[in-house]
Amino acid sequence: MVKRRSFLSATAAAAVAAPLVGVQQGQAAEPSKRKIRVGALNVGEYSFWGIWAETLSPKGKFGTNLLDLEITHCWDINPKLARKFADRYGCEVEEKYDGMLGKVDAIAFGGFYEVPWQHLLARPYVEAGVPTYLSRPFSYRLRDIDFILELAAKHNTPLMASSCQEHIYELTDLKKRLKNCGTITSVQGTCVSDEYPAHFHMQWAALRTLGYDVEKISLLTDDERKASYLQETMLFRGGEDQPPYLATLHAVNSRPYMYLKVMGEQGSETGAFDRSPNRQEELYFYFAPQLLDMQRTFQGDAFQPFDIIRKKTQTFLAGYYSHLEHSGALIPVDSVPVDWSPRHYKPGWIDESMFKS
Repeated sequence: MVKRRSFLSATAAAAVAAPLVGVQQGQAAEPSKRKIRVGALNVGEYSFWGIWAETLSPKGKFGTNLLDLEITHCWDINPKLARKFADRYGCEVEEKYDGMLGKVDAIAFGGFYEVPWQHLLARPYVEAGVPTYLSRPFSYRLRDIDFILELAAKHNTPLMASSCQEHIYELTDLKKRLKNCGTITSVQGTCVSDEYPAHFHMQWAALRTLGYDVEKISLLTDDERKASYLQETMLFRGGEDQPPYLATLHAVNSRPYMYLKVMGEQGSETGAFDRSPNRQEELYFYFAPQLLDMQRTFQGDAFQPFDIIRKKTQTFLAGYYSHLEHSGALIPVDSVPVDWSPRHYKPGWIDESMFKS
């Protein structure tokens, strides 16, 4: 067994490995002779694959191949839902979760219910060096995310784990404008209440903008599995020229869909990340950037290093831990035990005997 968190020193090696085009991180990839064959896992319930396929497939709303990715195979725990997806978007159904080995260039998980078992579902692909995208919120135990990250580092497998809002242009633009604030004094953000906990986009959007040096976290809510109200507070450590500061995220039931305001001694900057009523437009500016970064990762230019993937998972779980174990108190992010897990949405979603066979 690789020593826990030893993937941090091996991140660079895994990030530059690219079975598809063999490029080094940061270098532009040569155009491939064919599209990257992607295997879609968990396409049935509560899945992003219905959105991604509308963008990628010639049978989707764009009616064209937008990126250098194509969906060639799919699998779901429910064969009927897998067949429905395959018929809609023109790909082949696999009966077993690892049946795509040797048939695809990369795989991507799109669902939510499979997350507690995602490290096991991904294992055969990561061990084979197949570039892998993990679905949000990545893991329900630190030991499980460590397992898959260490495995990816060992086998030089490109790995990506993100939320769609981490990729939108407004975040990049806001991050550039933070210098106008001077020393940051506080941050406030809003999202809709049902954003938590399935894919708490506002948290990851804030981290993408502000950085990942979160020292403590607090979560106040009525139900960690279906919140009607929520307040999360993150204490950022700061540095030599930046004292520690608090960022507070509120769940609301009205628009803007997502809003982030950064206040500083020299002024403030804001970003609003709203959805469009035009579905095709939304697919283009809201979801396609995530697929583009996924493509880059599959080609060897990693979206984020492994230590960031772990910190995102740890921060998310720490919010859960604050609410469930400490009544919403501000707790150290690194206080979450590696084997601790919140309740699963669907505990029996997978028969674990399938992994033994």
